[in-house]
Amino acid sequence: MISDPIIGTLGLTAIVFAAIYYPSFNRLARGLASPYVKADLGRRLSAAMVDGLVCISMWLSFRRYGPVLYLPLVALYVLLRDSISGRSLGKLCFGLVVIDLHTGHPCGRFGSIMRNAVFALPGANLAALFLESASVARDPQGQRLGDRLAQTQVVEGLGARDLASDFVGWWRDFIGNLDGTPRKRRRVPVRREAA
Repeated sequence: MISDPIIGTLGLTAIVFAAIYYPSFNRLARGLASPYVKADLGRRLSAAMVDGLVCISMWLSFRRYGPVLYLPLVALYVLLRDSISGRSLGKLCFGLVVIDLHTGHPCGRFGSIMRNAVFALPGANLAALFLESASVARDPQGQRLGDRLAQTQVVEGLGARDLASDFVGWWRDFIGNLDGTPRKRRRVPVRREAA
């Protein structure tokens, strides 16, 4: 059973984080003007839900082995989820990528840890769910506090559908080369909705 001091500590952490969130967010000026368009909010919400389901699944899967095993694994996923080509599992599914504004390349390990550290802090992570969502919706570039700390931005990019169509094209070329009739690859342009 969870004791009252633990609940009190988590509540106090959430209250302190909520009190310093907007002053910190407003003081962290955007260091770099971004040439990228704000990513679709629906896609970002959907990607966050997939990542949340991954965390919940990990927690439920490893729960029977005790907190020594599942807490570090969930924390590692939360911190490093955007470090593989700037994509978490949810971002890959919905065609989003985290870009480092200094280099223009996908976010790496350090950037992922910087932008997701607040979600690994017990207590603060509960307040961050609401505050960071509101910041993403209101900010012209869709940045949240974590993005401003890491100088990153979520943009629309290569997604799972694009990877699947590229794989199908590669597979057809491969099969065509086996039977001696190479086929020209025809890339179908992806339709982008006008902003």
